[in-house]
Amino acid sequence: MATKVTIDLGYKSYVLDTKDALTLAEIVSKAEMYEEKYHGGGQPNSYHVYANDDRFTMRVLPDSMYNMAKLAGKPEKS
Repeated sequence: MATKVTIDLGYKSYVLDTKDALTLAEIVSKAEMYEEKYHGGGQPNSYHVYANDDRFTMRVLPDSMYNMAKLAGKPEKS
């Protein structure tokens, strides 16, 4: 079984095989940022593209923890 890795993008964490996580990290590191900025007061929004200086987190997920979390499935909404 391939080792799993979690990668945090925004407010979500995704689980991928190590190879896929590294591929995703390479792609994201090449991406530029896009942002629409609201100014209010009747002024038009502005649109911006700039260098990606954000960080993201990757962690190795041991097989035992992956299997336990997989069994737990999606959490119930409270």
